[in-house]
Amino acid sequence: MDVMDIIQTILAICGGISVVGGAAAIIKKWIAPAVKLNDRVKVLEEHDKNDFQAINDIKERDGLIMEALINMLNSQISGNNIDQLKKTRDKLISYLSQQQ
Repeated sequence: MDVMDIIQTILAICGGISVVGGAAAIIKKWIAPAVKLNDRVKVLEEHDKNDFQAINDIKERDGLIMEALINMLNSQISGNNIDQLKKTRDKLISYLSQQQ
């Protein structure tokens, strides 16, 4: 084997490495957006889950507030809605103690 054969072999190996490296870079650039999109979707799904829970909590709280207001109005109108006001108060206390 002479020097030219050795140089050609080395150049062929370097060329192969260059081609494989270039192909790997192209594949990485091609796949990277899909990976990023997948990660973003996971984050958005988690936010959606948290938002759904927060909305349900708000609905429950608003329902208790409305019930309390109705009972207070009924008590003001009729003057004898004490038992229902006590039940509503207990519900509100229970709800607030769970929130802390």
